[in-house]
Amino acid sequence: MNKSKFDPKTGAMIIFLIVFSLLVSLKMNNYTVLVVNMALINMITAYGLSIMLGMCGQLVFSGVAFMGIGAYITANLCSGRMNFILPGYAAIVVSVVLTALIAWATGILFLRLKSSFCTFATLGFVQVLYTLFLNYEPAFGGPKGIPEIRTLSAGGFVFDSYKKWYFLLLGAVIIVALLVERIRRTSLGRSLASIRDNELAAQTLGVDIYRTRVIAFVIAGAFAGLSGTLLAQHNRFISGDQFSFAKSTTIVIMSMLGGINSTPGIFVGALIVTFLPEVLRGLDKYLMFIYGIAVIIMMIFMPMGIGGAVSDFLKTMRRKNKLKS
Repeated sequence: MNKSKFDPKTGAMIIFLIVFSLLVSLKMNNYTVLVVNMALINMITAYGLSIMLGMCGQLVFSGVAFMGIGAYITANLCSGRMNFILPGYAAIVVSVVLTALIAWATGILFLRLKSSFCTFATLGFVQVLYTLFLNYEPAFGGPKGIPEIRTLSAGGFVFDSYKKWYFLLLGAVIIVALLVERIRRTSLGRSLASIRDNELAAQTLGVDIYRTRVIAFVIAGAFAGLSGTLLAQHNRFISGDQFSFAKSTTIVIMSMLGGINSTPGIFVGALIVTFLPEVLRGLDKYLMFIYGIAVIIMMIFMPMGIGGAVSDFLKTMRRKNKLKS
């Protein structure tokens, strides 16, 4: 059997989500489209976490830090702060490449640590960068952030409205989701899964555990860099408070709620978590409390998230149908 083939069931679910989101977008007001756009941008970082936590079994919080790096590289390149302005599409390429390189350099250090120590190292990394983003004005604009970032344009077409950005971001999410599914079915994905399940067995089979983890970390960092550069050009303003530890926790919750090993599930999880503050307006002070309770309940009743619960339900239904036949 050719394991590299794309799972048609997953493909069908992704297509359903795409069609559904396109239909809904036709009836959205401008503010709702903005919220959906934020969800789509966050999804890209969440898919990177899916590779690290879902495939590799290593929890990291560094996605938001790399998201900030990608955003600030773009902000500097597209605002005139460096006495020149790079076209938006070129800034995307530069930001993703540089963020991936920084992820490689930091991954070489962090991934030498044991599982829990690596997690704490990424927490520290988020806090260090958050402090720099807020206070170091020459590179990051300090507390005032960086305004007047040029929006993306290509071939004379300017992404100057939230709806135009919606379709671009949706396309980016689809590409990233397909890449994640492809990785899952390659030798890299299988190596990561073997590391997650049993490191000793993986090493016995010839898997270079350290190198494989670094590769996964770089891919996750590149996804986060893409998310950041799109955020900067979409909002046309960047500030340090957009890349706090609270934001990194939110990304983890999105992934876990949707299902860390479910590509369509992360799509759903990111939408739910992004819209939750809008639904619970007036309860902002208690939002993290609500998230905490939700995570506890989910870990008890749905440890594999929404995607895992749906997958288990479908398997049960198939078994029942086989028994009936």
